Amino acid sequence: MNEISNSPTAAKTTVRIEQLTDSIYRIRRSVSFGETLTERYGLINPPEPVCELPAVQRAIRLKSDRFLCFELRPDEDNERWAGIAAYFEERFKAHAASYKTIQGNPNNVRSEPAPQASGGVGHFGIDFRLSETERFYGLGEASKTRLELRGSAYQNWTVYQYDEIPIPFLVSSEGWGLLINAAYRHFVDIGEQFSDRLIISGEQDELDVFVFDGDSMQDVISMYLSLTGRPMLLPKWAYGLTYIAPIAADQFEVIAEAERFRNERIPCDHISLEPGWMKKFYDFSTKKEWNLDKFHVPSWQKSRDNPQHLLGALRRMGMHLSLWVCTDYDLTDEEERRIAGAENGTFEAWYTHLGEFVKYGVDGFKLDPACMVDTMRPDMICANGISQPRMHNINQTLLPKQMYKGFSEQLGLRPMHHYCGGYMGIQKWSASTTGDNGGQLGAMVWLLTLAMSGHMNTTVDMHIFEPASIHFGMFVPWAHLNAWSGIRQPWYTNERLHAMFGDYARMRYAMIPYIYSTAIEGHETGVPMIRPLPLAFPDFAEGYECIYQYMLGPWVMISAFTDSVALPEGEWIDYFTGERYDGGRVIDYTPPENRGGGMFIRSGAIIPMWRERQSITGSDETEIFIDLFPSDESGFTASYTFREDDGITCDYETIPSCRTEITCTTADDGSLEVHIGERVGDYRGKPEVRRWLVRVHGQRRGVSVKCDEPSARVSYVFTDCLG
Repeated sequence: MNEISNSPTAAKTTVRIEQLTDSIYRIRRSVSFGETLTERYGLINPPEPVCELPAVQRAIRLKSDRFLCFELRPDEDNERWAGIAAYFEERFKAHAASYKTIQGNPNNVRSEPAPQASGGVGHFGIDFRLSETERFYGLGEASKTRLELRGSAYQNWTVYQYDEIPIPFLVSSEGWGLLINAAYRHFVDIGEQFSDRLIISGEQDELDVFVFDGDSMQDVISMYLSLTGRPMLLPKWAYGLTYIAPIAADQFEVIAEAERFRNERIPCDHISLEPGWMKKFYDFSTKKEWNLDKFHVPSWQKSRDNPQHLLGALRRMGMHLSLWVCTDYDLTDEEERRIAGAENGTFEAWYTHLGEFVKYGVDGFKLDPACMVDTMRPDMICANGISQPRMHNINQTLLPKQMYKGFSEQLGLRPMHHYCGGYMGIQKWSASTTGDNGGQLGAMVWLLTLAMSGHMNTTVDMHIFEPASIHFGMFVPWAHLNAWSGIRQPWYTNERLHAMFGDYARMRYAMIPYIYSTAIEGHETGVPMIRPLPLAFPDFAEGYECIYQYMLGPWVMISAFTDSVALPEGEWIDYFTGERYDGGRVIDYTPPENRGGGMFIRSGAIIPMWRERQSITGSDETEIFIDLFPSDESGFTASYTFREDDGITCDYETIPSCRTEITCTTADDGSLEVHIGERVGDYRGKPEVRRWLVRVHGQRRGVSVKCDEPSARVSYVFTDCLG
């Protein structure tokens, strides 16, 4: 170990390189090597080290036999590091902070620190040597214009409409990655100042970097999730369509719009109310009340089963209700209460007052960025004795974490809350939107970079006045239409867009078995629902920087905002027309008149689907279609694991999903041999009998089906295309 003088604290620091597993290392430079803030609050849970490496070597030997060499920022800055720090300050001075004043007044402001003071505050820096050809991905919402990040510098700091989910995780195309375990603002330079260097620099934290050594980028993402938590599963109904009603709507307008969705055969499962539902507009307090002039939900009707109020009416229509909330609350008191195992904290937990609305039947909450994302209080000392700016990034995960725990502990069910903020670990606790940043190409890039950062349940505010945006917005992990101003409903667009919106909504709902199975896979394996091309096809060079398309699950490719499509090796089928394309190239592509982009199916695809329905809630799940897009190649075998569970409880956290293995083989004579395995696993509400309906797309050919489950019923039909 090397002891080094740390000038900011006048104490000696030590450098440690610890091996935590055979593939995860930790580089720390500290005075005491105490618990970090992110560890204390459960954003990261590293295992105990198995051994320690010589710190003097300043290198980690990766499985590829590459030595990952690094240098540390000295305590007494030399000219080079002083220049690097100054460069970052100038580079990001426009986004250093966001002291925006909005409606509401911060609560629980302390003038004096609590007994526990924040330790380990100094400056840190580390410099890694890069190979000439490696590419880098991740960092949450670091860029709206790029998927591959090399050649630029980035700031990990939550700033409204600039970088609202800064995830300090980075993955290299050469199978290694980094997690920067820092709370406060810090910077990552990937070859901008020095083309062969990756530089990390920050203040008010000690150096703490985790290094992941994998065989692929997906390996590295999975290692990151092993420390910060696997992605949560939303309630199954939340993977349908969410509609946010206009801000000025009352209960009768909300019911009328819900009825219109039903009358127009536009499936929808979830309606959300904006701040107009509250008696006090933008009420930041813990004393919120219904605006009884608009929503007559009096206290004596506080029951999830009450048929008389708005929530009961929506429930009878197969819809769930969420409420908009904003907060400027100090969340650290509740965290400290839970750590101490105390019955009560100094303040009531933030979720406590929202639990009263859950008693009415509310199933989720929209967590607005006010004041968590877009405001900081430099003068505020939190209940844990730490300044609010230093808690700023961490608070973005603590808020949804406390919402998840509060709701699931109250009902034993999964919550549906979503938030546009976030930091490391956000994937474990929340769904996310790209906030007030639209539903077009920039938002699409954010979904791709979030996927490369281990975050799965993401969406955009669908922009329904453009075909490409409807197309893109319906094929994201969860679909979300925000009618904030009251003129963003499909029936207020034009005849073409109105019809297109309904078509796409029905198309999405037909694919819910596939979409939800992909979500379960994402939770269980760490493979995201949206799979950018460099993750799904790491050897396909045309996809390395592609921001216009992605895989949704293993079989479906979505493209938008472009007139060309990069097709990896293999055969691809246009879902809308049935036309087949050879891959390994970039093609010119114009979607059909009534579509907004491309939807291509990999040859060999096995896609579970179901019949048209108006909601996921309450639907019969006995019958599942198995849509086959078989290869013509003799002997070609495709396999797929169909996953399912009860869709609502938190059993998924501890119990593996029910799985059915399905294979399809093309015989020498062109006929198909389909094998449906037995359903392995159990869950609440599992259908006693499963009916499988096999549908073959393309040329008619002989089909033989073997099913291992005696109680199952199987039949098959032929079709050309469904889109």
